[in-house]
Amino acid sequence: MDSVNALFSRGLVSEDQRVMLAGFCKRWNCSGFEALIETNMISERAFADLASDILRLPRVPDVRGSTLSPDTLALLPFPFARSRGCLVLGMSGPADSRTFRVAIANPWDSETRMMVEDMLHGEVEWFIGERSHIIEAIDRLFPLSSIVPHFWEVLAVKNHD
Repeated sequence: MDSVNALFSRGLVSEDQRVMLAGFCKRWNCSGFEALIETNMISERAFADLASDILRLPRVPDVRGSTLSPDTLALLPFPFARSRGCLVLGMSGPADSRTFRVAIANPWDSETRMMVEDMLHGEVEWFIGERSHIIEAIDRLFPLSSIVPHFWEVLAVKNHD
């Protein structure tokens, strides 16, 4: 509910809406971010713009047209990236002190941010993007073998017979 509370503290969500969103989160076992988006209380674009303004993090207007190398895509596993709404956009610096540029849909999701930082073993520069754009980019960019690994295992076995 961190995202809801941040909007509440700025007068963008009323107390009644906050209570309703808390009930939604409990009923559907989801985050405040998901509740805000799924109930259409705020659009993804407006949420990303507000989060960027509130947290003073750069905003990625659209990641759907991104072209990323296989090495960059491999930094976060497909199931994690898709379920958490985050995508590594690039990296810079020498291998022992890399800085990673990561787009995230819900910047208040501290668990996801910590997990990404642990997986990448380097400094992370966070960017805020719209969830649907990030998910669409992930679905388009990740190789099918990482999306459906079992499918490739079955094909490999059939091709050897």
